[in-house]
Amino acid sequence: MDNNTFNSRLKPSDLNRKAEFGDLKSVKNPNTGGYKKEFVKRFSLWFATRTRTISQQVSLVGTEWENTKVIVTHHKEEIEDIQLVKIGKAIYDVVSYSPDESNKYIAYDYITLKRRS
Repeated sequence: MDNNTFNSRLKPSDLNRKAEFGDLKSVKNPNTGGYKKEFVKRFSLWFATRTRTISQQVSLVGTEWENTKVIVTHHKEEIEDIQLVKIGKAIYDVVSYSPDESNKYIAYDYITLKRRS
């Protein structure tokens, strides 16, 4: 299924989960004065998860794309600079960002994520 087919079936109500987009920053602990790396949110967006077929999943086995997930959001240029996405308590690295650079009124971006260990 190509992106255009998926976009035509996507309804705004399908974007019903929220993700936080941000970076790792050194944050000072006020109690100890030490620094540790923490996720720092820059913005939040609603998203939908794109489900892969079994044959797509099998074709990814043994590649860097194994155990990744794809989410779809409304187009936002600022996503290009994002390194991390937080969904619930899980933090994901951005593996790939595929923006919709068309001039359509409603445009969707595809973001491939891999959960951090």
